[in-house]
Amino acid sequence: MWIYVSNSNDERKIALVSNSYALIFQLSNPDNYSNFTSNNISCSLDLIHKEELKNHGFRKLTHHEIHGFIGLIEVENNIFIATITGSAKVASPIPGENVNKIYAVDFYCLSDSRWDFMELDAQGRPLDQQVNDNSIPGDYDNETAPLQQHPCFQYKKLLSNGSFYYSTDFDLTSILQERGLNNHTLSNDNFKREFMWNDFMLNEIISYRDRLDQPTRQILDDEGFLTTVIRGFAETVITYIRDWKVSMTIVSKQSWKRAGTRYNVRGINDEGYVANFVETEYIMYSNEYCYSYTQVRGSVPIFWEQDASLINPKIQITRSVEATQHAFDTHFKHLVDRYGTIHVVNLLSDKPSEWELTKRYRRQLSVSKSVKLGNEVLLTEFDFHRETSQEGFLAARKLLPSIKSTMLDSGYFSFDVRENRVISEQKGCFRTNCLDCLDRTNLVQQLISHETFKLFLLDFDILHSHQINNESEYMQKHNVLWANHGDQISQIYAGTNALKSSFTRKGKMSFAGAISDATKSVSRLYINNFVDKGKQQNIDGLLGRLPDQHPVQIYDPENNYITERLEQVSSKFTTYSNMNLFVGTYNVSGRGNKHADLSEWLFPIGSKFKPDIVVLGLQEVIELTAGSILNVDYSKSSFWKNLVTDCLNQYGEKYILLRAEQMASLIILLFVKEDKVNHVKQVEGSTKKTGFKGMTGNKGAVAIRFKYSDTSFCFVNAHLSAGVNNVEERGNDYMSINKSISFAGGRKIPQHDSIFWLGDLNYRISLDNLEVRSELSDQQPNYIERLLKYDQLTQVINSGQIFHDFCEPTLQFHPTYKYDVGTDMYDTSEKARTPSWTDRIVYKGNNLSPLAYSDAPLKLSDHKPVFAAYRAKVAFVDEAEKLLLSNQFRIDSKKHNHIVPRNLKPPPVPRERRSIDLINIDPRPKTLLEQGSSYKVLSSPEANIITKQPSSNSLRSEESNRKISPTPPPIPKRKSNVDMTMLEPRPITSSSSLAQLHTQPPPPPESRSSVSLKSHSSIGANSDALEMKTLNSHPSTTSINSELKKRPVPAIPQHRKPASKVSTDLPEEVPDYEDSLLVREDSLLMSHGSDEEESSILEMVIDSNSPPKNDSIKNTRSPRLPPVPRSKPTILKAGPPPSSASSSKDNGKAPPPVPSKKPVLNKITINK
Repeated sequence: MWIYVSNSNDERKIALVSNSYALIFQLSNPDNYSNFTSNNISCSLDLIHKEELKNHGFRKLTHHEIHGFIGLIEVENNIFIATITGSAKVASPIPGENVNKIYAVDFYCLSDSRWDFMELDAQGRPLDQQVNDNSIPGDYDNETAPLQQHPCFQYKKLLSNGSFYYSTDFDLTSILQERGLNNHTLSNDNFKREFMWNDFMLNEIISYRDRLDQPTRQILDDEGFLTTVIRGFAETVITYIRDWKVSMTIVSKQSWKRAGTRYNVRGINDEGYVANFVETEYIMYSNEYCYSYTQVRGSVPIFWEQDASLINPKIQITRSVEATQHAFDTHFKHLVDRYGTIHVVNLLSDKPSEWELTKRYRRQLSVSKSVKLGNEVLLTEFDFHRETSQEGFLAARKLLPSIKSTMLDSGYFSFDVRENRVISEQKGCFRTNCLDCLDRTNLVQQLISHETFKLFLLDFDILHSHQINNESEYMQKHNVLWANHGDQISQIYAGTNALKSSFTRKGKMSFAGAISDATKSVSRLYINNFVDKGKQQNIDGLLGRLPDQHPVQIYDPENNYITERLEQVSSKFTTYSNMNLFVGTYNVSGRGNKHADLSEWLFPIGSKFKPDIVVLGLQEVIELTAGSILNVDYSKSSFWKNLVTDCLNQYGEKYILLRAEQMASLIILLFVKEDKVNHVKQVEGSTKKTGFKGMTGNKGAVAIRFKYSDTSFCFVNAHLSAGVNNVEERGNDYMSINKSISFAGGRKIPQHDSIFWLGDLNYRISLDNLEVRSELSDQQPNYIERLLKYDQLTQVINSGQIFHDFCEPTLQFHPTYKYDVGTDMYDTSEKARTPSWTDRIVYKGNNLSPLAYSDAPLKLSDHKPVFAAYRAKVAFVDEAEKLLLSNQFRIDSKKHNHIVPRNLKPPPVPRERRSIDLINIDPRPKTLLEQGSSYKVLSSPEANIITKQPSSNSLRSEESNRKISPTPPPIPKRKSNVDMTMLEPRPITSSSSLAQLHTQPPPPPESRSSVSLKSHSSIGANSDALEMKTLNSHPSTTSINSELKKRPVPAIPQHRKPASKVSTDLPEEVPDYEDSLLVREDSLLMSHGSDEEESSILEMVIDSNSPPKNDSIKNTRSPRLPPVPRSKPTILKAGPPPSSASSSKDNGKAPPPVPSKKPVLNKITINK
């Protein structure tokens, strides 16, 4: 695929050109583009045959070949087209399935030509010397070259760091058991969106695709215009098990639903997605059998956070059991629906912080009404640190007895390659977690993989138990593969390779490994505190989570018509409701009484007003001394939580604590009435210290934000600088808090529908103390209004200096500061402070109506508590009714010819396939429509999307679409004692001969520079024919085949059904790796791991011409025998090989020569 640009007739268009078609992008309204905002930015798509590009002024935009289009993104009010321009093939789980690692991504601007034909340096800035026109088509005026960094450079850097993968020939988001071995489809209908990391960039295009008819959707899928990207790990190694040459592959996919870095993202969110959720599949493939086993990992699924302090980061559980249960149940229902029975393996220790998580985890499972503990979900708690503290990491095997029964009951997926049928399926899954779901989890998942694979080898009688040991070559490669996997997942989440990887690789912990772990730990501290914040911002931007970030809209007349009609009838699916809100603030002066009654504050008119949501801000919950500030007593948080909860629940209504946020002496509490909990989502907290220039938390703010239905709320509990004359310092505190408080996606305080500031704002009355006291004592008419004229907060709000557009309900109560504790007398001490309204509540939001604003006569402190009641208008959208109306409007649009549907008929495929070079083509006319053509108008500003119907030659053959019979196919007659001869290689369909394929690498494309394979660790071969060579026998296992008892292949279990579409013509060999690697010189590479990783891919290139050692290899598949009943899953050995046409090529001849020593590497030839 190549990318072209045309700027003729002042119409800028960019075309992605595949083998047969071109996908053209154009601004939907370029004349008014300068007035566009990010929420209405859009472009149109045209799908035409590539020959139609001729004579329209298109020229190549880059000399790099485009390996995939991954979406559109808006940055700085410009549209960018994201493409893959550098990749390498690194894995092939089964024949016909290749996984590519991304090493270079480029963004091409659709709305601005400034970045055309420009190379960037390592910092994303234009190179000083532009390349000439001979190397890159087009020209560029150096004098107008922008000096700033490319707007998408940070996204380019993120996507090019080696942790992203894609495939052009199978659905990489699914596991092998789901997709089957023969259903190689790239239809976007089947992708698991949870693992599509470019979902935000591609979502609108996928939605547009789904509205097209089937032939056009098929064109987009088959031509590879839409590429799905995952983040995680993929690698294949080649090894031998006895005399079988096999491939072993790990493919891991991290979910993006709660993606982020270590300390920035923990626990669960309201939709039931957890941090660092990774699905890992281990696959073994041979010419006899295919085996796969899937495990998952993920953060403890409750609402918890952990700060990134350098010493002893504290864990905080932020929601109650009741408030967590819905999200917790949603998470496990999703797991059970997809994987079956879930066995939780919790590796947390008995340290106080981790133990709190373990107790809560256990309790959430025990009280759940949606998932049954002991039935759908099993739980094993294993204190990894304690169990391995004395005996080393080998003691992790103590875990096996408690999970062995689940291994046997859940089974694994296995497939008979020769007979083309499923033997067994995996019916359950292990969900492993520690604190970070990295180091301990890596080791235990590897252990489970080892034990389950061992069961497979024993069940199929491939090896006896005494033949399975960690010193064997295949097991060593299994361990290295898992170690590489652990390093990559750790790099994504924590920024360093995994700890304990020395043990994972070699089965023992060396002194060098311990030193390496210590170094990694120090690196993590630095990265977590100084690097991760920026990385999190880039991740959020890539996923569309930044404030006011919107996807690029695709111009679609039909969809626009539906949107307009929905706006006209919005009242049919949108209802509005009033929500009662209670907000309170109280400076408790470090005092607390467990017998205190807060009813006069929380229920000032008794049970007549029961709010739906209660938000309370407390200040000075600890004494403001140097010792208490440096050693914060967080038990005060629990004290006030319990005291408030007991008071709120006194009238029969149950209130649930959704969030408590504490910073030193400040606490903010969010309570929601039980029947309203499901309306509240996206609850987050944030803090900002302003004391002693931001170093201490005696002053500052704690904030909470959430969404109630579709309305967002933010509450800031602040304690600003004290002192009568420190008005400017308080203003600086406000500005600092307003700027620094940030929530997920970089959302700031002003970016909410309804905003409240509450707390001890410390604004005073600028009058003489005696004059103020006299006014309060005499209480002459309008004395409150006279004092408010000198109130500092009223003055700054009216001046617009700070709290711009904020309001305060009418204030009719006496100043709340300062009283003698336990009395209603103002300060009688020597300082005799001036009475002032320091405790305030101000708000901003058009949907808010104040109902009450007053103080409460509590005498626990030298302040009086203040409360305010509001009625908030919130909207509720009936999504089912909205969808019903959308479908009706879609039918109406076609019925009334708002959008005229036509058949799509693409032109015939040209006889000669060649890459088109349109650099010097004449400018394109105003329309692509040719007289007499049968093109169909799809959608664009002028409705000019052109496609044609695929020819019959492009359709799949009837043979490849055959459905497999519900019963297994008959087993061919086989000879019982025939020497094993491996299957011949299948013919290669490319123009290269088989000899050329294995003797020298293919010539590099013009978009690449050849680079030595050894210079990049853990990189597979980049070849268009990524095939495994004929599976030769292993030299060390030539004499034991006939000594083992054989078992027949079991029939497919009656309760299982085979895949609906499985080709009966399986490829007869496993894919191998080519001897060359082609990557971009300017790609951003990250290399993690040891020297063993560097050789893992090289060892895949096996020399099949090694000297023979033995000419007779006995068959490892015997005649069928009756099934042997077992207590564990009946998964038995296959029968003999076919003896008819399928084995006629052997002709009774001796098998191919066997290497006499460990396979050696082919020589690698690099074309310069």
